[in-house]
Amino acid sequence: MKKKYSIFFVLIITLSVVQNAFAQNNQWSATDKFRNCMTSMKSTNDELTRFNYAMNYFLTEHATTIQLQDACHYLYSDQKKYELCVAAYPNIIDKDHFFSIYDSFSKFSWAIKLYHNTQEKQQWEVMETDYQLNVEEDNNAIYDLLIQKGDMLLSNNQFDEALLIYQQALEIKPSDQDVKDKINNVASIQEELAAIIEAENQLNSQFDSYIQQGDVLLSSNKVDEAIAMYEQAMNLKPGDQVAYERIKEANHWKMEISNMVEEENQKWTQYDFLMQKGDILVSSNKFDDAIQVFQQASSIFPSEQMPYIKIEEAIRLKQELANANSICTTSDIEFNHIKTSIDDQSFADDQIEMAKKHIQKKCFTIEQMKEIIPIFSMDDDKLEMIKYMYEYSYQQNRFYEFRGLLTFNSTQKELDEFLVGK
Repeated sequence: MKKKYSIFFVLIITLSVVQNAFAQNNQWSATDKFRNCMTSMKSTNDELTRFNYAMNYFLTEHATTIQLQDACHYLYSDQKKYELCVAAYPNIIDKDHFFSIYDSFSKFSWAIKLYHNTQEKQQWEVMETDYQLNVEEDNNAIYDLLIQKGDMLLSNNQFDEALLIYQQALEIKPSDQDVKDKINNVASIQEELAAIIEAENQLNSQFDSYIQQGDVLLSSNKVDEAIAMYEQAMNLKPGDQVAYERIKEANHWKMEISNMVEEENQKWTQYDFLMQKGDILVSSNKFDDAIQVFQQASSIFPSEQMPYIKIEEAIRLKQELANANSICTTSDIEFNHIKTSIDDQSFADDQIEMAKKHIQKKCFTIEQMKEIIPIFSMDDDKLEMIKYMYEYSYQQNRFYEFRGLLTFNSTQKELDEFLVGK
């Protein structure tokens, strides 16, 4: 047996020497075909076309690792580099230097994959081709070969495959303790790996639970509670990007909520100030000023009803005050003079201004007011005056009578809406 092993290692050394010598005698020189291939690859920007040029060359020609590296330099995709290297490997004359091609990949995982499908695969083929042993002649050699193969599979975490190989070895030597220990070792590693995976799954499940709870709390604007959940998730997986982004988002939302609350508080402060100011103006019988202030308050919070109630109350008090005073009148002679002064104005704006001044100072009946309206030719001017007169009349319930003084349906409708609103 020792003699056979000696012969076995001599064959390996001899094979290595022959390969090195073959490689040295076939060093790459820039052949015309390779130069043409490289020229073609350089002449196009299309990745697939470059790949096809390289495949056509390396599938048909013996080449060196350096030539293959040069071709890979013009391919940007690791996938294409991998496919080219696998296809070219059988025709590479200096396979001892093939490991240098791994530097051509941007991701190391592709280099590992290439190794498994070229050099490692060749090692198995060499072992299976050069050292096929007759079971009946040398069971020990087969046993050793199976153990080596099982060890290689185990080192690659191929547990089921390694276990199958060890069991084949155990069939050859049922009483061998070494192979039994290896089988037990595989089972032990599998159990440990399963425990690690289970622990990882539990950790991931707990992590996801914290994230989900945090999301629910955040959706309910419970920002501090949400951040606490995200931080618990971060404690499980320090530096995890998901938890980090959630915490960042929650803090951003917390700041926005704080700004919104501050803005809302400022609005309420302004609203309360205006409401108090309006009340003071009402108490001083400055009803028009109070109504204006209450309208400003209603513009801040349109859904709040109190400003509208206050406006109605100010109008009512204004009317009551007017009724409490002796009802003033304007004589026909004076009224005719007032109409003339309004009509004598050259422009509609001046007529409106003059009419408003008289309305503020004089007391007109509905009939007198109705005589002022025809002075204006435009419906918009008429409607403006009617609305203005409304605030200074003690007969507001009769303002529907002005409808017939308007020409257009749209203006009549606008008057209707104004009166309904009042």
